[in-house]
Amino acid sequence: MLNAIKGLEVVAPFDKISMDLCDADPNVIILTADLQPYVDIFRVPKEKPKQFLDVGMAEQNLLSVGAGISKVGFIPIATTFACYASRRAFDQMVICMGTGSRTCIVIGFTPGITSPARIHHQSTEDLAMTRAVPHATVIDPVDATEFGQALHAAVKLKGLVYVRGLRGTVPNLLDSKKYSFEIGKTYLLKEGGGPGIISTGSATQWALEASSLLTESGVDHALLHVPTLKPARQNEILEFCAGRKHVFSIENHNIVGGLGGLVAEVLSDQGNGPKLTRLGVPDTWAPGGSLKYIRVQLGLDAETLAKKIKGVV
Repeated sequence: MLNAIKGLEVVAPFDKISMDLCDADPNVIILTADLQPYVDIFRVPKEKPKQFLDVGMAEQNLLSVGAGISKVGFIPIATTFACYASRRAFDQMVICMGTGSRTCIVIGFTPGITSPARIHHQSTEDLAMTRAVPHATVIDPVDATEFGQALHAAVKLKGLVYVRGLRGTVPNLLDSKKYSFEIGKTYLLKEGGGPGIISTGSATQWALEASSLLTESGVDHALLHVPTLKPARQNEILEFCAGRKHVFSIENHNIVGGLGGLVAEVLSDQGNGPKLTRLGVPDTWAPGGSLKYIRVQLGLDAETLAKKIKGVV
């Protein structure tokens, strides 16, 4: 399932994904709010102008307009930064898009601490917010392969779908010839006993880095990737946790309400599960800077993650 080619990268994957989606269905409309080059939309406006709409610097209008065109049969894919989608336009996302059965897709780019800016552009609460919307689907892809497959699945769903977006130079960790994304499905990336690691989105790459260090140290462990935070196949998470003494969740998000919240909910419903340690943004405001710098400051670099997991063995 994992790509044999280390360091394989894709540049601006959404540019190709958006074209493929428009080619596959003439009812797909790609929308943006004056962020066209910043969310990797280049070809669609030139080659398929009838399937592109820029509402200007107005994120609330972006989602309202998207919801409006969905009511006449179009499939809106609204693109903006995750911080704008979740904070600035959350009411429109919930009321205009979330209360109906029409397909409405929102892509939140530069989620979590992937933005080099500080609080105003970081979105470390979007998964918690969208998970709380009734009947919504929430997806956090790890790489370009999963991002594309998730969006092709999203256009076939009813109701609100929130997808975290990957822009710029994006890693391709999954083998596109072997990997097949399904809504809700989890993916075992490493088998083993000992502590279990459950990760999502870009944090799965962090978990893989820590996993390599653990393997080098001879620490038996397992790794489960959970790209769909809602609806999640709780039985698969429970099966992964069964028989373990300790489980770690790793996410590019506040430890409150995201993946860690999901795993905690699953384990508490079952009872008698392993101890859970939630690793992510530790319920504080993250600093600004490069992703590498922020990860070190928050203890989310591979070395620190591996050390924390080794500490329970």
